[in-house]
Amino acid sequence: MAEQHLERKKTSNVFKEAQRSWGSFDDFPIGQLGLDPMPHLSRSSTAQPFFLVTELDEVLIQMAGTAEIQFREMDSGPAAMCLSPGDTVYLPAGIPSRIVPQGEVIQVRLKGQPPLREAVAWYCQGCGELVHTHEFTEQIPQRQYWQAVEAFNADPEVRTCAGCGAVHPPVALGDIAWPKVIEALEAEAAELVHSR
Repeated sequence: MAEQHLERKKTSNVFKEAQRSWGSFDDFPIGQLGLDPMPHLSRSSTAQPFFLVTELDEVLIQMAGTAEIQFREMDSGPAAMCLSPGDTVYLPAGIPSRIVPQGEVIQVRLKGQPPLREAVAWYCQGCGELVHTHEFTEQIPQRQYWQAVEAFNADPEVRTCAGCGAVHPPVALGDIAWPKVIEALEAEAAELVHSR
């Protein structure tokens, strides 16, 4: 199979670019290098396998399809919002959020560059307590997403709620293909270094 990558341009047709995605939640940067915030494109049909927490504020733009975005706040418990095409949602730093597509969706996420600290988190499906979190700083966050999900799925102790003892089931990855995204981003970085 030929190596696939998304070309970074000054302007992009996100619908056309999304057709070349590898899988759900690619979060592939599509803006020119050095752009801050950087637009990241995803075409997703699988539920996000964790709640994402970022150190910087982000903006999510729903381009196509419908989805639910779930929030976890320590003070008020879980909350959710429905997303339709054209919706723009402010994602405050430090607030865990998770996207559950209803069919296929195309989304653009505006993220700070370079990426700062992020974390992925899982909550007990019974009592709602935090079950596990993995915090990291990474130029290619998809690497940490993949490793965190693999570690979470592999260890029932990590998936056990300290509050009620319930064991969180392994999370489904569906069509998520982060290893391919990592490979493409590493190739792009190597090409950039080589061209200098």
